[in-house]
Amino acid sequence: MSKIKVKLLRGLAGESEANIQAVKSLGLKKRGQERILQDNPMVWGNINKAFKLVGVAYRIDFSGEIPKVERDLSEEGYCRIINKDGVYTNGEGVYYFSRITDLEDFLKKKGYTRYINWEGKEVEI
Repeated sequence: MSKIKVKLLRGLAGESEANIQAVKSLGLKKRGQERILQDNPMVWGNINKAFKLVGVAYRIDFSGEIPKVERDLSEEGYCRIINKDGVYTNGEGVYYFSRITDLEDFLKKKGYTRYINWEGKEVEI
């Protein structure tokens, strides 16, 4: 089974108890913490519940005609994340999105109508 890297992008102060429980069930406690988890419906349910707080790491390669999107599982500790134009990124090709629709909206704003996903399939936006 594949894996995903989840990061707590925002603090828990002032959040609802349901969101806090969803974040804690992902094993995240403080802002900036990351975990590599199994890609399964239970994990995605918690991500979707607390989508304003957490993000899944994707590495996007814009070097070709069609952008290639990979799930980023690197364990590098540099990860200073910035919020650039409403998108969380490390400035080096890794972006954090809670939902695939957010990823596709980001690519659409950049002028792309399709991309190659982490399974090697070409996806129309």
